[in-house]
Amino acid sequence: MTSVIDFLQFKSQIVTPTLVLVGLHQNPGGSPIDLQSYSRALSNCRMILDRARACGVAVAHVRSIGQRSDRDRLRYPPWISGFEPMRNDMVFDVLQPSCYSNTEFSRAMEYSEGNFAIAGLFGEAACLSTAVDAHHRHHKFVYLSDASACRSNGPVPARMFHQAVSQVMSVYGTVMEAADWSQSSMLKRRG
Repeated sequence: MTSVIDFLQFKSQIVTPTLVLVGLHQNPGGSPIDLQSYSRALSNCRMILDRARACGVAVAHVRSIGQRSDRDRLRYPPWISGFEPMRNDMVFDVLQPSCYSNTEFSRAMEYSEGNFAIAGLFGEAACLSTAVDAHHRHHKFVYLSDASACRSNGPVPARMFHQAVSQVMSVYGTVMEAADWSQSSMLKRRG
């Protein structure tokens, strides 16, 4: 199998969405991720990742990279165990929260006419900013709310913040549960 992804293959995937998983890596900011508090989201991410791979659905992993200072090299954080990309998965590194800040991601979504499902950690940043960018490009996406998690925001607890983000996401795209998406007719036809 080749490690080079042919973006033209996504031209025919207008019906079948790409699964976009964001933030499934150690935090580049240095503070460790509390995997226990994210266990439900990670469990649902695992389920949809397994289902997507079984159905031959394209999978994209988006990782936030960082620099310690202007002189330092970019730091590529390690993936959370069990979520390492496979050879035929796409990997996009971003410096900004939106997946669209990576030009290759933007190009891949243009070829697939912006049809994707998004899930992962840091829903309040990566997922939400990607949703806004997708909306402005007239791309259609599904936000898998129970396969996503948010951090606390000041006095707002993480769970409440996640509910608010999920509600805002419905303004820009479709919000679904992971199990409903994984059983959708789009994936049944492929699997």
